[in-house]
Amino acid sequence: MRAPSLTASRLSGLRVFAAAARHGSYSAAAAELCVTQAAVSQQIRNLERSLGCRLFVRRGAGMVLTREGRQLLPFVEQGLALLRQGLEQLVPSGARPLVVSVLPSLAARWLMPRLWRFAEAHPDIEIRPQPSQQLADVAGGEVDLAIRYGRGRYPDLACELLMADTAFPVCSPALAGRLGSLDELAGVPLVTAPEYAGVSWANWLALAGRPELLARCRHMTVDDGSLALDMVLAGQGVTLSRSVLVADLLRDGRLCRPFAPELKPLHQYYLVWRPDSPRLTEIRLFCDWLHGETGAVNCSSLIDKV
Repeated sequence: MRAPSLTASRLSGLRVFAAAARHGSYSAAAAELCVTQAAVSQQIRNLERSLGCRLFVRRGAGMVLTREGRQLLPFVEQGLALLRQGLEQLVPSGARPLVVSVLPSLAARWLMPRLWRFAEAHPDIEIRPQPSQQLADVAGGEVDLAIRYGRGRYPDLACELLMADTAFPVCSPALAGRLGSLDELAGVPLVTAPEYAGVSWANWLALAGRPELLARCRHMTVDDGSLALDMVLAGQGVTLSRSVLVADLLRDGRLCRPFAPELKPLHQYYLVWRPDSPRLTEIRLFCDWLHGETGAVNCSSLIDKV
């Protein structure tokens, strides 16, 4: 029997196969590759059809490799790694920017206002932020480094905590003057972004010991936290925000923190990179610089009222 040829579609399918095997989930593979879950399923089906065997079977909520899948996986991983190394050797590492995947909110509110300091300290290293809500393919070499907001579970990748985050209410200075007690929250709009990682008004009011206030408050719902911050900067209400995103605004006096209780989100910010990256020296320099910058993020002393 003739061995299957390595067509372009089959090579693409093998990359998807490796991602799905690494995560044990089509949806997680889709998130890593920035495609839909349906696209991952279709690629796997096409690959299985061309090879004449099943590579995955469903078990519970996940996908597990069949005997044939387990047999194929180490060869695919080795082949993709060799391809990646060969491509990287064509371009000297210092000749291209260090590409950093980062959430748009963190890029705009925290990273970009500070990045000039790294450029001054390391003029020979160009940093290219890649703001996106989509998870970049770190393992596949799409980016050199990612700043992820998650639980710190990134199989086969190097990972370290960048900064611990908290969440608390913020508002404009003018509005803060009207908030003498928690009861007065019922008289102002609560700008409400979708709950993520446990950050919600229901959880914060429960932490503050006043869960019954939730039903008495007026809510203005928006699609994302960055828009919520823009609204409270304009004096249109109070919002819950993560400490990292508002540290500079609090320090500059553009926002106030009217109440002390703070939630600890289920997720934190992590640095993630390939342990075999050819850019390890530059990655380490940038990570160390980021850690130095996070030392200045401290909102505990910026409480206007308790």
